[in-house]
Amino acid sequence: MNYGLSLLAGMLIAVMVVFNGGLNAAVGVGLSLVIIHIVGLGTIALVMALKKEKPVWKKFNPLWYVGGLIGILTTLFNLRAFSHISVSAMLALGLLGESLSGLLADHLGFLGHPVRRFRVEKLLGGLVILAGIALMLTDFDLIPVIVSLLAGFTVLLSRLINGRLARQTSVATATLINYLTGLMGALLVLAVTGTGERLTFNIPLPYYLGGMLGATIVVISNHVVGRISSFYMTLALFIGQVSAGLLLDIALEGTFPMRTALGGLLVLLGLTVNLMQDKAYTRRVDRLAAAQITANTPTTRD
Repeated sequence: MNYGLSLLAGMLIAVMVVFNGGLNAAVGVGLSLVIIHIVGLGTIALVMALKKEKPVWKKFNPLWYVGGLIGILTTLFNLRAFSHISVSAMLALGLLGESLSGLLADHLGFLGHPVRRFRVEKLLGGLVILAGIALMLTDFDLIPVIVSLLAGFTVLLSRLINGRLARQTSVATATLINYLTGLMGALLVLAVTGTGERLTFNIPLPYYLGGMLGATIVVISNHVVGRISSFYMTLALFIGQVSAGLLLDIALEGTFPMRTALGGLLVLLGLTVNLMQDKAYTRRVDRLAAAQITANTPTTRD
């Protein structure tokens, strides 16, 4: 169930990136950020009203409130990379940054999450994944590549913080706080960069709905985070994003991107290798634990 939700969230992310990119091109960075967060805030507020759920306000560590502000950076990075490299490559690079960050977070037990130590054997699958992403980069543009990688890092950090807040309050409350703080950050960006930006409706209406998709993604992420490892949540998101990104590239470019498809298959192969290694490692640990218990159990004699 949690892996399926992560897969769905990944597909929604790909669509959201296209919607937000179209909105940014039409109205500008600052105004698009404000619209995205207003729509997202309205979406989660409507969901809470329909469920008759009240926000849970408590005294928290101030750190748990910054997830929405970090999310601003993610959106800015995605807007900078959009249209400079393919949607699939942008998402793949973001997931690479997220995967590397996820491995580190699992290894260190970041923000109170369970410790899952990194093992050298994971490097094989990681190299295959890296080769797949390199194949997907048909046009190498350094800045979009770097910001896409950074977007992956900020996505993971924001998700971990929002997940911690969700466990202390509720999924809906954490999402509401995420968009409230994000809106404050968006208004600040608009104040700095928004000179000359104007609202327009001469673009497809779905472009205004990126915030609604974003709220849905945050709700799903807040529900799933901590229930599965950060690394494998990232992998499920990757499969959803790249699958949807491939379809979007076909729709936007009018051709089938063979290199992107082959790169995606390599990434999937790398993920499969890592999954098989993890399962084998778990079986070895279980056998050793069972053997130790047997060795320490006293025998009875008649």
